[in-house]
Amino acid sequence: MASLKTARTWGGFGAVLSMFYFTYFLGFIMKLFAVKEISAYLKKEQVMKDYLWAAMLNIIGNLVMLGAFYSAWDQMQDVIGNPEEINAIFRSLNWWFFLGALIMLIGVWFLRRSYDTIASETGVKTFSTAGLLYLWGTVFIFFFIGYLLIVAAAVLEAMAFFGLPEELPEGSGEAQSDTSAQ
Repeated sequence: MASLKTARTWGGFGAVLSMFYFTYFLGFIMKLFAVKEISAYLKKEQVMKDYLWAAMLNIIGNLVMLGAFYSAWDQMQDVIGNPEEINAIFRSLNWWFFLGALIMLIGVWFLRRSYDTIASETGVKTFSTAGLLYLWGTVFIFFFIGYLLIVAAAVLEAMAFFGLPEELPEGSGEAQSDTSAQ
């Protein structure tokens, strides 16, 4: 039986753990379980599907960037003997970095969709704000402000999970949207 109380615990602690380098993966898994609980509680599979798309695309984008940095680092030995090659390395690195950032931007768009649905169904608007800050942080990732926005989004994400109620009131969520349509 899915519960928001379980999702609050898993997601809140997962969001805190994912703020740190050494515990990021554990926090990510905990947030994944939390969103699964929320999706099951709300009976909306799309929430989990969007979150999974976000996770997969962000992992792929990070791997593309990591591969670009590894490739550039591997080619640095050639630059030592031939300084003219450094421009080719930077051009290659920029294109791969741009491709990785574009893939991550699409992934964050899915994250925002998932968080917007959670915010509208649970009434915890902090999810929507965190999703928006993640999106803007990814857009401005090439500038320092992007990293600051992502850090702020991570803090708001933890606050959003901890702000989940244990149960939704009777008139909220899908029941509320059904009555308002009539």
